[in-house]
Amino acid sequence: MSVRPQFSVVIPSYDEEPNIRPLADRLKATFAKMGVENWEAIWVENGSSDGSLELLEELHQEDSRCKYLSLSRNFGHSGAVACGLDFADGEMVVMMDGDLQDPPEMIEDFHKKLEGEDLDVVYGQRKKRDKEGFIKRTSMTIFYRLWKRTAYIHVPLDAGNFCLMRRSVVNALTSLRERGRFVPGLRAFVGFKQDGIAFDRPGRAAGEEKTNFWILSGIAIEGLLAFSVFPLRLLMITGMVAIVLSVVAAFIMMLGNWLNWFDMRNEMTYLTALMVLIGGATMLGIGVIGEYVGRIYQEVKRRPIYIVRRRGI
Repeated sequence: MSVRPQFSVVIPSYDEEPNIRPLADRLKATFAKMGVENWEAIWVENGSSDGSLELLEELHQEDSRCKYLSLSRNFGHSGAVACGLDFADGEMVVMMDGDLQDPPEMIEDFHKKLEGEDLDVVYGQRKKRDKEGFIKRTSMTIFYRLWKRTAYIHVPLDAGNFCLMRRSVVNALTSLRERGRFVPGLRAFVGFKQDGIAFDRPGRAAGEEKTNFWILSGIAIEGLLAFSVFPLRLLMITGMVAIVLSVVAAFIMMLGNWLNWFDMRNEMTYLTALMVLIGGATMLGIGVIGEYVGRIYQEVKRRPIYIVRRRGI
């Protein structure tokens, strides 16, 4: 019977060929410093177009603790994370990105805090994003604060995927098979005792940035809609306010016309503008409802979260 690894490290990887070996070397050094021999690192190769898969196969031949799963296509960052968690066997599991922006040396700090304070999850909280552009940095800051105010669960600020979790937490996460997977939200949803460690997130070590404004916008929308019905409630409140204002405006216009306060022909311009505004608000409301309906549509089809093409486990 094989012995369960003490640590598993799950690493989603898309076109990260320049960062794979440096990350492996730093992981080996980190676990050697911790005195841990029984560990595994699982790279989830997510439809890369570079030489990532060949390098991972070579790395696996050199050290069987460096493992890989190759997906049949790109299933998104959350799909790759779900795949890695499903195959991770460790008593404790680390989630981290493969671009070295999540320092592997922090695993030791995570572990000390986890054991010292009897926690189930220790996550990294980004206190500085100096290496990221102003727009991305500002957008992420706004998102986390908006998400915290609207979510029906307690969520930590500025906490991404980078974390260390006990097996019980991982089992809870892998039991959630929904298709819309905003991982920090799911981690907060399952509960358990959680706390964070603040760190300065460095810039990407090598290669090109994989996320852009549209990808980040999609992730933000997923996070906001998956853990809140606030947009729907806001629509209802907006509709009620619009009805009250419409009734008041209609009463004033009728009274004004009767008392000759103003010429109704001049007021048609304002009425037209009001109708355009109401029409735009209606289309916005339909769009918000459509986002929720679309997520229901994706869930009921029950398609797989990922498909593994090749593995080195």
